[in-house]
Amino acid sequence: MKKLNNILQSCLLYGSVLFACLSSLSAQSVRLDSFQDVQLLNVQNCSVVQVNASWNHQNRVKIEKLAKLCYVAEIDIEDKVIGATIAKEWNIKIVPTIIVLENGKEVKRFEPGISMKFNENSIIEDIRKEVK
Repeated sequence: MKKLNNILQSCLLYGSVLFACLSSLSAQSVRLDSFQDVQLLNVQNCSVVQVNASWNHQNRVKIEKLAKLCYVAEIDIEDKVIGATIAKEWNIKIVPTIIVLENGKEVKRFEPGISMKFNENSIIEDIRKEVK
């Protein structure tokens, strides 16, 4: 019984630490560079993820402007650990692609045209409407 009690206390402590970490991350844009980081999207009520490539940095949208509304994160498809897998599993056809998730499920996807650019003010406003 004492051993079970210790395990439960450890789980409660770990859960509190995880919640505190996730709460502090919700106020900034985070680069996701491991599959564990990507899995954290499943526990967020609202997430906005920008999938881009390091060579396309000039077309990056400043999604951190949305940090007060929901969790914001970025994935680089050039990342050797997760890039190719994310591009394939999430069916990324063009970069940047911005995906809005609710509880880890995709609810809206924004893809630019052939120019590979968004009108930043317009796309930020469209995302704001989607997450409210």
